[in-house]
Amino acid sequence: MNKMTVMSQGADDAREHFRAEGYVVFRGVLDTAWLDQINAEMLELFQIQLRRLGLLTSQGDFRTAFHADALALLKADVATYISTARMTQMLPSVHRLMISEPIMAAARRLGIEFPVISTRVSNHIISDLLKIPGGYHKSPPHQDWRSIQGSLDSIVLWAPTTPVSEQSHPLEVVPRSHLLGLLPTVEHIQTPAVSDPRIREEDYIPLAMDPGDVVAFSTFTVHRTGEQGDGEVRVAYSGRFNNAAEPTYVEHGYPTPYKYSYQTDLIVPDFPKAQDLARIFPGAAD
Repeated sequence: MNKMTVMSQGADDAREHFRAEGYVVFRGVLDTAWLDQINAEMLELFQIQLRRLGLLTSQGDFRTAFHADALALLKADVATYISTARMTQMLPSVHRLMISEPIMAAARRLGIEFPVISTRVSNHIISDLLKIPGGYHKSPPHQDWRSIQGSLDSIVLWAPTTPVSEQSHPLEVVPRSHLLGLLPTVEHIQTPAVSDPRIREEDYIPLAMDPGDVVAFSTFTVHRTGEQGDGEVRVAYSGRFNNAAEPTYVEHGYPTPYKYSYQTDLIVPDFPKAQDLARIFPGAAD
């Protein structure tokens, strides 16, 4: 990888803007070659499944090929599309990116003295064509703290791997909304949606970003997916971080609302048998 660039904004200026507005954008802090690698691995995941189904895969630039192949998989097999989209969050390259020095430096510059990961990495794949039947498409206005319930200074770091214009379903934030505290919500299929008369439609601002840029925002900042789409796919990853040194988080004993579990029943009936394992371990079928 090429050496990553330093943040173009001073620590004091960034922290001041973040504390006042609830967000700050760092420009050109991630190596785009790293993002290109992630994009290539994402595309390969979808193409592996398309080849399994006997379907053609696309050529060309990432954004065009990925959009076409993701759409083809969605049309062919919704369940596999969902599983593959989730698998893009498990790429080691993505996890290395989200705990890389530029990301950690951004957290520390904003006052996160002892950054700790709150939840696993999330991938946000948005396109008007990639709507899951019966599922949610774009995130409603919400605050992430309600789902984290960690340190009061917890943050989200959001990094696109494709260009994000004001017309490509950008991340939209409400400046200074973090100063209102935890807001009331109504039920939504994706996450509890903020419902407060102080949050007005005209308050949202779209964040145009390029690959390499990172936006950091407070988990109390109201944000949503922009409605305006340009017909292309928009991809971004995000990570959430608590501050293990924040006094209330310490006092509460590091609580977490997340409960990870697994099922022991076999997802694929009668699999694996010894002969299946023999493909990996030749002696297994004996």
